[in-house]
Amino acid sequence: MSPEDEKESPEKEFAGNTTLHGLNRIVIAPSIYFRVLWVLAILCSYAGFAYMFSSMIVDYFSYDTITDTKLKFTDALPFPAVTICNMNKFDANKLKLVEWSFLSPYLFGAQYDIATLLANGIQPDETINSTLTNVTEDIVFQNGFDVNPDRMSLCFWKAEGCTYLEEYTENFFTGGNSEVGLKVLVHDQDEPPIIDTQGIALAPGNHAFISVKRTVYENHVPPWGVCQDLQLEYYDTYTLPACYLECRSKHIVANCRCRPFYLPGTAPSCDPTMMYTCVRDVLAQVTRGELGCNCPVPCSLTKYSTSVSYAGWPNKLTEEHISTQYGIDPAYMAENGVVFSVFYEELNYQKIRQLKAMDEGQLASNIGGMMGLFIGASVLSILEVWEYLWQRVKGLLRRNRRPPVNDDKSTAYDLEKGTTFNNTSLNK
Repeated sequence: MSPEDEKESPEKEFAGNTTLHGLNRIVIAPSIYFRVLWVLAILCSYAGFAYMFSSMIVDYFSYDTITDTKLKFTDALPFPAVTICNMNKFDANKLKLVEWSFLSPYLFGAQYDIATLLANGIQPDETINSTLTNVTEDIVFQNGFDVNPDRMSLCFWKAEGCTYLEEYTENFFTGGNSEVGLKVLVHDQDEPPIIDTQGIALAPGNHAFISVKRTVYENHVPPWGVCQDLQLEYYDTYTLPACYLECRSKHIVANCRCRPFYLPGTAPSCDPTMMYTCVRDVLAQVTRGELGCNCPVPCSLTKYSTSVSYAGWPNKLTEEHISTQYGIDPAYMAENGVVFSVFYEELNYQKIRQLKAMDEGQLASNIGGMMGLFIGASVLSILEVWEYLWQRVKGLLRRNRRPPVNDDKSTAYDLEKGTTFNNTSLNK
């Protein structure tokens, strides 16, 4: 028997020396019974590993997420923006007769000339013979309710006096209100307000205590999440309210060829007639979903939840003091006075993060654990399998390239010289 014949087969050599559990037991089994037993055990183990491996791969590519919630305490928190709007859109004491006529499509639902307005009780003034031309959105800013020392007599921020600012937002031309009082919205400093749907209504004659809680969200990008920070045209920071405002503005400009003053853009301002007809129709289509907006969830956003409690205001001593100090009639104060305080409920905030249910490291760890549990393998064991397969492929290629051997035993073929010699002459 030749040395090649006595040499073990590559399969037997691999099975006897590999670190994969069980294969060497097949080689050294004392009887056919134990050999069959080990074969069955190994097949079951590999089947179990294949099932667990496929399950983990399916779970990974399902892109499931988990939510991590933490409550963080701090010595100081950034204070949110507080937007205040009056329920009534225009100050009747500021409007001139010609402005009443110009705004009548919005205020009354029809175009009224000056003679009709005079007949309905509007007082005459110096604009009785005037016409309004080249109207811009300044008419709203000039004649809307503003917050000044006459209307907001007291304002304190951290026990210090604060300045007065009026914020004109989208609730101004989106529909009339029959209520009295204010609407207040607590929102992030980088987020424009949408106060008509998100604001808190405050009635006169009350002191509203508005406690605030801050929540920070961190969402995951696709395919694990759906968040995306788009580049907006008129806002530096991507937020959902900013995206909605831009979307509404673009729909209105496309259909009405003008822009409401409370929406961003560079198109000319809409006049009251367009506001009452075209703009309202377009906004209704957006609300109904007939005109869509591509506004994905931001990857990072800050929200403020509020809780409101009320107390009657003012008490008798406060009423007397304000009446004496500011000259405000108590009856007027009861019908028009609104007091509110905004404060953090606690110096902490909640952070909610969206995380991968299984990341790449966890997948590798799980696969390694299943390999060790079922087949006793490691990364080095995989290299052993690769080495065995590579050697078998090389042997197969070498066998296919070997030239055929002459069956005549009386001759030998010299591969290098390409000549045939008689065995007798070779022996000599």
